[in-house]
Amino acid sequence: MKLKLFFLCIILVMASLNANAQNNDLQQIRSRGYVACGTNTNNKALAYKDKDGEWSGIDANICKLFAIAVLGNEDAFEMVNIPSPKASNALKNGKIDFMLGNNALSANQEISSSMSIVDILYFDKQIFASRHKPETNSMESFKGSKVCVVSQSFEEENLNEYNQRYVMKFKIIPFPDENAAKNAFYLGRCPLISNGEINLHHVKNSLVAKNNDITLLPEVISERPIYVYCDKNKTHLRIMGKWILNAIKLAEQYGINSKNIESFIGIKSKSIKNLLGINQELWNKFGINPNWLKQALPIIGNYGEFYDRNLGYDSELKISREKNKLLKDGGYIATSPFI
Repeated sequence: MKLKLFFLCIILVMASLNANAQNNDLQQIRSRGYVACGTNTNNKALAYKDKDGEWSGIDANICKLFAIAVLGNEDAFEMVNIPSPKASNALKNGKIDFMLGNNALSANQEISSSMSIVDILYFDKQIFASRHKPETNSMESFKGSKVCVVSQSFEEENLNEYNQRYVMKFKIIPFPDENAAKNAFYLGRCPLISNGEINLHHVKNSLVAKNNDITLLPEVISERPIYVYCDKNKTHLRIMGKWILNAIKLAEQYGINSKNIESFIGIKSKSIKNLLGINQELWNKFGINPNWLKQALPIIGNYGEFYDRNLGYDSELKISREKNKLLKDGGYIATSPFI
């Protein structure tokens, strides 16, 4: 009898701790009145203010998604300019709730920082951009060239390996951050720059580049997943963020989009009923409005609509979806049923 009572007490204590974690994680956001997301606000592909002063870009759309889910308000979010090396401290001290910004993952980062993975947002490629259109698509024509790259980055490490493997004899010129590498490339210090495809589209499309003949080369150095992060100590926020992101991916899996939500209201699938808040219990456990996805889909769209508008053929970037298709369509984007 005493043993049963002991285990009952343990269960009640754990339940109380979980409830407190949920309350603390969400209360901080609700007390502030907005979701704060870190990114590189100097990169128009990620987050920028349009002519009407509204946030746009892929990271801004993700932060808007979190704002709808947590606060029920698509405008209740703010983008904060956070350089990648400062992301851990910004999460730890509560300056931001989520870190975006086209960041991949390193072993040192995972073991030494306060950053914890929420989920994969998309896959990016590391490629080259050239200041002049090459006569051929062969990288041999660039053998021995100088290459601008960000110092102590994934890109520099991958570029060194590529250089050795193919004996390209590149002269790799490291710079402290993306802006410094980009500006050196514009000024002609390097005929090549290497970075993620999304960042290099920003380099190509920026106002500074309009008078330069900048070409994105087809050579792929590496491919990598890009993650959303939160603080390691905010377990509830991490889990909630994961299932919010899964919701727009799962909506595409089920064929639910920005225009046909109402046609799924009478469906019998348990996962869809949970997803759309017809069965309210599961989203209630996360501490958010069960109907948030019905509010978000007309604004954000499902994952496919979200990708096309921000990165794909409906965007300025025109990046082919490829690995960012769902698993069922031959891509790498996985979903889990919401049960």
